[in-house]
Amino acid sequence: MRWVGEEIIAQMRDEINFLRARVAKLERENELLRAALTGQVIEAERKYADLIDQFDRITKLIYKTIVYLVKIHKRPVTYDEIIKCFRARHGSIDVKTETITRCVRRLREQGFLHSPKQGYFVPLLSDEENK
Repeated sequence: MRWVGEEIIAQMRDEINFLRARVAKLERENELLRAALTGQVIEAERKYADLIDQFDRITKLIYKTIVYLVKIHKRPVTYDEIIKCFRARHGSIDVKTETITRCVRRLREQGFLHSPKQGYFVPLLSDEENK
């Protein structure tokens, strides 16, 4: 006759093994997505380099800041992160918060940034380049 606690322990062991396998799978998937995001940022940076003459100085610096942050964090970045990093990197330039957020919105409207969730941004390739 088996002790009742043995059955519970066996069930818990099975559940732990299942969850470990699931976590390992999700970690592999997350790593693939991060690698893809980093590759996409590098490609978007090349595309932007072709059109950089069309934008003003502040917009160029903000875009480069966003690219830098996404490469470092390997995830979409927020307005707050963009503003803090921009001010840290370009402290000598006096720019208001509203100007930075306006430039970010303009970049998104022009198709250089994608917003997977409100307030988060990542550089984006145009549809023609994704084909």
